Amino acid sequence: MSDVTRLIVVRHGNTFNSGDTILRVGSATDIPLTETGMKQAYAAGAMLAESGFQPEVIFHAPLQRTCQSAVGIAAAFPAAALAEAEFLTELNYGNDDGKPEDEVVLRLGIVESAGAITPETSLDDLRAAGKAALKRWDSEAILPKAWYFLAEKAGELEKQWQAFAGKVLAEYAGKTVVAVTSNGIARFSKAILPEGHLPEGSLKLATGAFGVYEYCNGQWQSTLWNIRPQLDK
Repeated sequence: MSDVTRLIVVRHGNTFNSGDTILRVGSATDIPLTETGMKQAYAAGAMLAESGFQPEVIFHAPLQRTCQSAVGIAAAFPAAALAEAEFLTELNYGNDDGKPEDEVVLRLGIVESAGAITPETSLDDLRAAGKAALKRWDSEAILPKAWYFLAEKAGELEKQWQAFAGKVLAEYAGKTVVAVTSNGIARFSKAILPEGHLPEGSLKLATGAFGVYEYCNGQWQSTLWNIRPQLDK
């Protein structure tokens, strides 16, 4: 048995085709993967296998996109068990869930700019403020002001990731576990790391990408982050 316990966090594949209207997809918007999204899932599994990883179990959220991604990844690992984990379910973005992303960006910008809007403030200014808020959300897990209602849930997620990492250590010591989730949840996996340690780069995972945590010398460390397999053209 290996001395290293691994937790691999995978984001589901694409849910939109080129030319589609991009929506803010939360837990209230349960849509399936596109054909490309399924290819990304198979490619992620193949890349993990080629890298020498052999997961014991593949946990996933109950949404279509995460279930389908887990099945695609599992194609490379016939012996791996599939198991549902409710906490991996994407956040519910309230009134923004299922809305076109352009509308969401503008609304976030309006809320971010509240109290500072003047007659000279343009729609482009508000969109820029919204995009900046989303960038902070992606890179640092700082909630936009309009999503204040998610603050308690964000705190719970940190504890849930820590509890899940403890379960991995207790039940799968020296083995590899995969967790298939969505972007809003994956970024909080950082909570298993020692204070002051973060995955390299933005906390955001691209669709179909994965990150690897390893437990050695008494603590978790991030060894890979946002690794996205190339698809054959």
